[in-house]
Amino acid sequence: MMPTYNDCIRQERGMAVISVLLVVAVIAVLASTLLGRQTLAIRSAQTEQTRAQASWLLRGEVSRAQLLLQAEAQREPATRLDGLWNQPVNGQIISGMEGTYLFSELTDEQGKFNLRNLVDNGQVDPVESAAFQRLCTLLGIPSDQASLVARRVVLSLVEADRRSPSDSGQLQEREEAVRAAQHIGLASLPVTDQGPRLRVVEDLLGVPGINADTVTLLRPYTTILPQRTWINSNTAKAEVLAAWVPGLSLDRARALLQARDSGQWFINRGDFANRLQIPDLDESRVLIGITSQWFRLSSALKTPRTTLVMQALVHDSKESLPQVVWLREGV
Repeated sequence: MMPTYNDCIRQERGMAVISVLLVVAVIAVLASTLLGRQTLAIRSAQTEQTRAQASWLLRGEVSRAQLLLQAEAQREPATRLDGLWNQPVNGQIISGMEGTYLFSELTDEQGKFNLRNLVDNGQVDPVESAAFQRLCTLLGIPSDQASLVARRVVLSLVEADRRSPSDSGQLQEREEAVRAAQHIGLASLPVTDQGPRLRVVEDLLGVPGINADTVTLLRPYTTILPQRTWINSNTAKAEVLAAWVPGLSLDRARALLQARDSGQWFINRGDFANRLQIPDLDESRVLIGITSQWFRLSSALKTPRTTLVMQALVHDSKESLPQVVWLREGV
């Protein structure tokens, strides 16, 4: 049966409706895709803007730390744990940035054992090396791990502070340096540095053979500074002092620091040596002071979308505004 004229009209109208629906569907898909891309672009821009604001806020923490250290140096020549610098920021709400919190603290790096001290004039320092071995023993770090850490540090510092041969020290001192190197597994030291110098203790995580547990144990008690330093008796932990002073037990060191932290701060190096109560102690060899010039600033800004962290090493010469030596940022 042949279709009538009306049937043909209805078929054409049906096809037209289907065509329109297909066009509408395509437009809807395109619109949805464009909207999704626009939303993603907006979120990306917002995230980037938030990160930029967070970065500037953290940089502001650096400036605040510099001014705080400068003011503290003018107020009190000694560096003590009751100083204005030692007041961490724990979850401060940031106005204008909903759900954003600031965490920040300054750490006295001279209250720790400075791994940079392991090398003096291109040789292993026997006194500092022995102190580091004692510290590792107190912390429960195996001797093989301690030697791995010491070797990695020493091999990257053999060119540090190297002086002329006439200033290389007495024969006995050189022999002690050789024995100290052999104790950590170095038959001899190379002429040039054998690796990049470490900035922070966490850099040891990339060294083959060094366990993450070793780095975790060392982190609160050790540091790596650009130059050799003394330990600050007013900020050091008991383990650090017991390791550096031969004959000082950990229990005695803890008792000393309990009195210190109750307000009996060490007023000078002689005061610290006298309170050790170690007979026949040569005070001139107790290279432990009461001031600090190196501080680590650790800050974090927690936002609803991410957390931005920053670390900076600050050098406070006590003569001018403290200077930032290096700065690291990350998410």
